[in-house]
This record gives sequence, structure tokens and C-alpha cells, in this order.
Amino acid sequence: MGIEYLQLKKKRTGTSISSSSSDEDVSVTAEPLHKMAPAKLYNELLPLKLSLEQLTANGYPFWDQTLNQAVFAPTLTNQRDWVVANDFFRKCSRCSKDFTLNPDGTMSPQKCSYHHRPKFDASIGQMKRTCCSAKPGPSSNGCMTEDNHVFQSAWEDTLWDFVVTPQSKGKSDYRSNKVYGLDCELIHTLNGLEVARVSLVDMKGRVLLDTFVLPQYEIVSYNSFFSGVTEKDMESAISLDTCRLQLFQYINSETLLVGHSLESDLKALRIVHYNVIDTSVLFQSPNPHKGYRKKVSLQNLATMMLGKVIQSEKTGHSSVEDSLTCLELLAMRHATFVK
Repeated sequence: MGIEYLQLKKKRTGTSISSSSSDEDVSVTAEPLHKMAPAKLYNELLPLKLSLEQLTANGYPFWDQTLNQAVFAPTLTNQRDWVVANDFFRKCSRCSKDFTLNPDGTMSPQKCSYHHRPKFDASIGQMKRTCCSAKPGPSSNGCMTEDNHVFQSAWEDTLWDFVVTPQSKGKSDYRSNKVYGLDCELIHTLNGLEVARVSLVDMKGRVLLDTFVLPQYEIVSYNSFFSGVTEKDMESAISLDTCRLQLFQYINSETLLVGHSLESDLKALRIVHYNVIDTSVLFQSPNPHKGYRKKVSLQNLATMMLGKVIQSEKTGHSSVEDSLTCLELLAMRHATFVK
């Protein structure tokens, strides 16, 4: 199901491509996605949704009817996403140091010195730090300091908080046969990463939902440099349950949700949903030297595929901007490949 990333990139830049896809393959008459009727748009994009195997491999949540909770297939990156009640060991997501929570699940202040994780800079073709001029690599001293460590592991009983998107009520259910972009901003709490902002947009660029969400556990860090969320935003925040009720006014189990590494957003929303188009999978970049495909950040995809700069504001990321960018990537792919 994954598209040829380099092939698409070459078509966008006008350079030559292999004989399997000539210049005649590029459509100039394809109907733009944003002009399609909802049902046509849905059917046009449905073949791009992740298979069950891809959902499993990419760490998406599934619902276990016997256990009556969400379950995740183990991957290389989610081994400690859910920990049992007596497991207080944690690893800091910023400085990578090991530490332990207090027996009551709280934290004692511990100095955390760190760099922001380096990002691949498409303009120079290599990894680059966004926080300082230090070269990426092992470093004993970070350029920033916080009073607490942060972590991703959540308590295992959180899996009981998951819900499945509601089933369609029939042919008259307006939520069916719809396509929406979804993105969340996450902040650090005593229960790992929790959702703090949720945005839902459509192919016409309309913002259907954009709300702040109050985490269920004590906040450790707003992660504002990346999330764009501040303490003041929490003054207008709603509960997770209320947020999901609002979200379910627009989506049901048949709705196609589009996002970048959407498993993280669904995990934070505590939602199980199977109809997903994941641009991080759809636009994977082949790595001929290592024999596998790697995911490309949304920021770099926007730069290379759309020629636009996103996630550049000093105030942090915007879930509206990111969700709209995912839909733009689909629109660009459609205009490039569909006859």
C-alpha cells in the first residue's frame, strides 16, 4: 500500500524517473480532492487505509472483547508504554536517565539537563539540533535544564479507559463515508503523555473541532516548545470524556481518519479506531543501503513534497496546521498519480 516516496519526489521536482512511471502517468485532469462530494472522496481514499497487519506493525490499539480493554501488539518502540501498578522504574524521554517514581506514583524534583532530540534537516541532508549549535551525538551536558524528568510509560490500568469509536447507525448516519484530518498535541504528566489539544479538519480546510483537553493526571511539563500548549490554555480545557463525545459527533467506526503516526494520537485519546490513513506509512522513504523503509517527519514531508514550512513557530506546533498538512499531502499525491 505504501507509495514510492522517491518516485513521488522526483515527479514533484520534475527530474527523470524509472520507466515504470513515465511523465504521462502524471494527471493534469484529476478532480481535486477538496472538490469531491463526501462519498466520492471517501471511496477515492479508502484503498489507502492501513491493513490490519499495518495497524499491528505500527503500534495501533486494538480492542479485546474478552478482556474488555485495549491491547497493543509489541513493537520495538512500545515495550514499556504500559507498566503494572508496582513498577516505578522510568526512563527520562529527554535526557535518557533512569529514575524511579515515589511509591505513591508522585515524583521528587530531579535536575534534568538535555538537548532537544535532533531532527533531520532536508535542506542540508543531515541531522541537526534545534536547540543549540552542538553536533548531534552523545553528550554529557545538555543546553537546557528542567526541575523534573519526563517519561512516556503509563499505568497499565489506563487500557481500561479506552473506548471504540461508535458503530454506524445505518445509511442515514452522516458520520459515515467522511474523511477528516486528526492531530493532537501531547504534554507530560505523571501518567506519561496525555492529550492536551485536539483538532479535527476536513478536506476543504474547515476546522470542525479544536479544543484543549485537561489531562487526568498531574502535569509535569507542558512541553510547550513542541506542543504549543501553555498553563493558560488549561483554563478553557474540557475533560477527555467531553472531548471524545464532541469528537464522536463527527466520526464513527467507518470514518476515515488521516494523520501522521496517528497511533500516538489515538493512544493519547484512549480511542480504538481501525479506518486510518497514516501519512508516515504512506510516504515512507526507501533506504536501499539498509534494506528497509523509514518514516519521514511531517515537517520534512511538508518541505520536500509541498514546499511549505510548518512547525516553525517559537510558540510550538499547531495541531490544526499538522492535520491540514496531512490532508494536503493526500491531495498532492492524488493530483500527481491519479489519472
